[in-house]
Amino acid sequence: MMHSTIWLDGEDWTLLGWRRNDWELARTPAADKVANPDVASVAMPIPGSVRGALLSAGVITDPTIGLQSRDAEWVEHRDWEIRRQLPDRLLGGDGEAQLWLHCAELDYAGAVLLGDREVGRFQGSFVPHEFDLTGPYEDGERTLRIILTAAPDGLAQNGWTSQIRAFKPRFSYGWDWTPRMVSAGIPGRVWLEQRPRDGARLVVSARGDVDVSRDTAVLEVAARAEGSRAAVGGATVEVLLDGKVVGVGPASALDLRLDVPAEHWQPAGRGGQPLYECRVRMFGADGTLLDEVVHRLGFRHVSWSLPAGAPAGADSWLCSVNGTPVFLAGVNWVPIRPDYADVTEADYRLRLQRYRELGFAMIRVWGGAGLERPIFYDLCDELGLLVWQEFPLCSSGLDNEPPSDPEFITELVKVAESYVQHIRHHPCLALWGGGNELTRVDEPAVPGAPLTSDHPTLAALRRVVAAEDPMRRYIATSPTGPRFEADAAEFGLGLHHDVHGPWEFTGTKEEWQQYWDHDDALMRSEVGVVGASSGDLLKRHGLLEASSGAELRQLWTHTSGWWLAPLDAWLARGHELAELPHWIEQSRARQAEMLAYAAQRSKDRFPLCTGFFVWLGHDTFPCAVSLSLLDYDGEPKPAARALGEVFTA
Repeated sequence: MMHSTIWLDGEDWTLLGWRRNDWELARTPAADKVANPDVASVAMPIPGSVRGALLSAGVITDPTIGLQSRDAEWVEHRDWEIRRQLPDRLLGGDGEAQLWLHCAELDYAGAVLLGDREVGRFQGSFVPHEFDLTGPYEDGERTLRIILTAAPDGLAQNGWTSQIRAFKPRFSYGWDWTPRMVSAGIPGRVWLEQRPRDGARLVVSARGDVDVSRDTAVLEVAARAEGSRAAVGGATVEVLLDGKVVGVGPASALDLRLDVPAEHWQPAGRGGQPLYECRVRMFGADGTLLDEVVHRLGFRHVSWSLPAGAPAGADSWLCSVNGTPVFLAGVNWVPIRPDYADVTEADYRLRLQRYRELGFAMIRVWGGAGLERPIFYDLCDELGLLVWQEFPLCSSGLDNEPPSDPEFITELVKVAESYVQHIRHHPCLALWGGGNELTRVDEPAVPGAPLTSDHPTLAALRRVVAAEDPMRRYIATSPTGPRFEADAAEFGLGLHHDVHGPWEFTGTKEEWQQYWDHDDALMRSEVGVVGASSGDLLKRHGLLEASSGAELRQLWTHTSGWWLAPLDAWLARGHELAELPHWIEQSRARQAEMLAYAAQRSKDRFPLCTGFFVWLGHDTFPCAVSLSLLDYDGEPKPAARALGEVFTA
């Protein structure tokens, strides 16, 4: 019997809201005390978020209007039950098969029940979960119930990285580009698996490479069978590339490396992105198909080196693809929405296509969130966008050093292994990072020197990459080197390797240009300039409904509190709100001019400057002003178009 899959995605789910632990009491003789949930049943699609379902049902108002996100902050203080009925006749009566529930992602912790029988608990948004439903299903239970319980607190932007131990996306707790909208839901796919009780499972690692010295595509496949000796004994594995068998070996251990007639995958703007289906099949001794794994591969070789004249001791930041150096024009990627479970393929495609059209080469997936949905990496493969993927560690303002005790490292390693195993086959993946802005902080609000792979936690991540994806580069954090930011007073001293900032500049245009004319940084992985959203977007989201400058500033603080210095200066000069449309256009033009100048001067220094990444790519929430290139709707600001002229020239 081969494994078979029944997908449970779709509209056949409902959502109930309980006061904390009431659903537990409902399983006891005191059930009559909680006969009705606190929030009545509403429809909920999967994948989907709790808040999205409540909004669709009219239980809450639109949180993207004005200050209304505050009205739904109670959502994080309920237990949420997401349920559906399972079909009959999924198992025969012979006891030879098992029924397993698989959840690609659950946000964040809780329990799974079939009827009133608990089949397992879960915790952690960054790893998949599975549950054995066989017993209660055979006993007639059919109501699948996924309970989301208490969300952890203390994960917001300003806090202590050293105290954060919950493996849940942090950004929706409130950042300088989104208000507090703590996520809850089922962001990934859900499916049932019918598998033989004594069956075998195939574990596969596959990647496409290019031998640059011979200009030849190379296929690498490692496969092994897991299961009972009876199931695995005598089993064989065959490897097919686009339907043609290219290798056969024993299921106990297959390690294949061979030349294949495949075209090379190239970054956007440098050629095509041909992709090939690699299908790995396992057959029993009697020829029965037992399992198969399918990956889509591209054939390319990514290498990293130091350009001539780079600072002594710097990391290798010059990226070459198939032997050709590439200037890494990039954007920093954050989740598209606070309720990231509701994001559609169209949402991803719109933004990624925009970045390709603007001439960007690489997307840095920031460590304050999590692994993106599979469609993100699939689209980056198709569009030729390289990916720099960070593990889920991030700075916190008051300190930036992650825990390093054995218990924390053990859990983080499980997350990292899952990350690597899920996306290592993608040709777009070019670089692993331990996390964002991890430093030792001597005093609050003053970033110290970036951590290195000598740190116990970051060393553990390095070992994961070395074991699971040895051909890809790993860096401990970003920035790297002796300095967090680049100080103009230290230009020429070789201290600026990979640096972050500036994110705002209060000096004159001439001072800004002088800074970039003398820049010596090897890599600029975060640079930002503030720019307002369009007047039309501000109006649609209730961000112009103010009767005074003070009232406007308070309204805008909800999403943009860090970035209101230009507005404050404008108001201090005595301007009236009637003049605000003019200020908005000035703000947008200023962002475009300043970013374009910085990007052009960085590109002009290539290869001594290896890359320029804008913080950030797109708004997650309707921000009055922000550092983004694309607004909440995915529409380009003038700054995006200005950078496109630089990067496509």
